[in-house]
Amino acid sequence: MHRDIKLDNILLDGKGNVKIADFGVSKLVKPGDIMHEQSGTPAYIAPEILREEGYSGFKADIWSAGVVLYAMLCGTVPFKASNMKELHKMIIKGKYHLKEEVSDDAKSLMKSMLNTDPNSRITISKILAHPWMQLPENPVEIFN
Repeated sequence: MHRDIKLDNILLDGKGNVKIADFGVSKLVKPGDIMHEQSGTPAYIAPEILREEGYSGFKADIWSAGVVLYAMLCGTVPFKASNMKELHKMIIKGKYHLKEEVSDDAKSLMKSMLNTDPNSRITISKILAHPWMQLPENPVEIFN
């Protein structure tokens, strides 16, 4: 698991392929492993990490990827506060505002990734199958 998925660690290569960088706090884990240590960037940390009851890193990484998606589509992270205590409260509550101009499919995907219950959070396979993740019939070519 990566444990620090954030905008700064998402790169594009010359062909427009997404690359994840900075594996400095990553950890090799097996499905079902429970961790207790806190790591990562505060605005991207999953609520189960903050609750300090143990967590599955894979599900926490999906939360962080949901924060990245939100930031890419809304221009800011979903949880902002003037101090760490307030930020943690906001993340644990999982309340955020989605812009109206964001498509319904994108909202659906973000909501399922930013689900505060890790046991009902969307899985990687369901993310990849989500309608918002499907290529349009005539994709725009950005890198040529």
